[in-house]
Amino acid sequence: MGEPVPLRCAIYCRISQDRESEEKGVKDQEADCRELVAAYGWQVVDVFVDNDLSASTKARKPRPRFEEMMRQAEAGLLDVLVSLSNGRLTRRPLELERLITLHEARGTLLYTVKSGNDNLSTADGRMVARIKAAVDTAEAERTGERVERAARRRREAGELHGGSRTFGYVHGSPLGYCREVDTVAAKAIRDGMEVLFQTRKVSEVRKLWQRMGVRTPLGKEWTNDGNVARTLRNPRIAGLVAHDGETVGEGNWPAIITRAEHEAILDALGTRGAKRKGGTPRARKYLLPGFVFCMCGTPMSAQVYDPPGVIKYSRYNRYVCISQRGGCGQCSRHRPWLEDVVREWVAGAIEGRISVPEGQADDPNPAIEAELRELEAGIKRMRNSVAKGVFSDDEALEEIIPMRRRIQELRAKQGELVRQAALIPVDKDEELDDWLDDDPETLHRRREILGRYVKRIIVKPVGKGGSNGVDGPPIDSVVIVPRD
Repeated sequence: MGEPVPLRCAIYCRISQDRESEEKGVKDQEADCRELVAAYGWQVVDVFVDNDLSASTKARKPRPRFEEMMRQAEAGLLDVLVSLSNGRLTRRPLELERLITLHEARGTLLYTVKSGNDNLSTADGRMVARIKAAVDTAEAERTGERVERAARRRREAGELHGGSRTFGYVHGSPLGYCREVDTVAAKAIRDGMEVLFQTRKVSEVRKLWQRMGVRTPLGKEWTNDGNVARTLRNPRIAGLVAHDGETVGEGNWPAIITRAEHEAILDALGTRGAKRKGGTPRARKYLLPGFVFCMCGTPMSAQVYDPPGVIKYSRYNRYVCISQRGGCGQCSRHRPWLEDVVREWVAGAIEGRISVPEGQADDPNPAIEAELRELEAGIKRMRNSVAKGVFSDDEALEEIIPMRRRIQELRAKQGELVRQAALIPVDKDEELDDWLDDDPETLHRRREILGRYVKRIIVKPVGKGGSNGVDGPPIDSVVIVPRD
């Protein structure tokens, strides 16, 4: 007989607040957990750490490493989950139920250093675990109430009440948070404000800050216009106290710009950089997003700027592969030209001049699939931006929540379309009329028709100047893949 195979173990460490990002708390947790693991002779497969993240019912930030650990456990790759205490693992009853389901499906064991080891295979063991979870939840919610009361008192007194590092102030100053102005960053803010007033372009402010060599509060280069816009519109640099997007009073820290300048910046920015309060994603404006891809495989984005007097095929009216979103950044097409090519192709398919495969009767609306791909890509981009320090978790979540809600709506609509597909015959003449209608209010209908005939549109690079000829780029630089 061979030696018994040790159980595969994962250690999970979490601390709710680590302002200095030194990870002392989670390192201490790991050391205690490793002592327990060594005593049982288990094999540590991985250590999953969510530092500076809450696990309470009020927490809005996702716990990526917890989710990764659960995915591995649910796939049968882990036998034991070890944490310092039940409260380190979760303070949410729903997550406990997920752990109970995991144990029932995979036999995964839960061990803690300080909270005991609940036997989830028995009714009494599950009851004790649920009682502990309820106690942890109540304590976390009481803590949240105390924190909110304290924050409200600080706002009323004109004091700072939390938030991420603020550009324009010295981080770690002995005078306190936001008490010492960073003269270099403050100059960048004021110079950037002047550039914004002159050009009305956030991109020009970003380029200025890159030339000046100033860095974000996390020490990274300014590469994202949205991040620049959010920095400029931050009321804190005007010495203002804000809550839920509303200015509630004057602060007691030094201001870099005046309140009047702050209001002028908001006017110049419009909605750029403003946090959205949930709801549905912005109304769609363009025909091809979700369908059009660069040759490198990256979805192309509409990039439109039409100043008065500019001709139809404007330099700033295009679909473009954006390097900041993972693309090659080497491919673009004038939007009206590309949409005209697609419009002619689909019209030919409707009229029978172009042969395309017959779609399946039970196939959900392909336009929905395209939008779902676009939404999922947007969520992935936001998560990558958080990992790179471009956005904070809160900023990313403000964008992700409405996208997730929209995904749910689209999934429900897919089911309804499946039920209706076999009942509604397609009138080709009516479909062609709808396709050729350029009313912005019927864009959703044209995207539905597009999805019936087109799976995706692939755009090939044509080299420098290749898309600027009198007749546009070569027609064969666009490949339209028909629907299966």
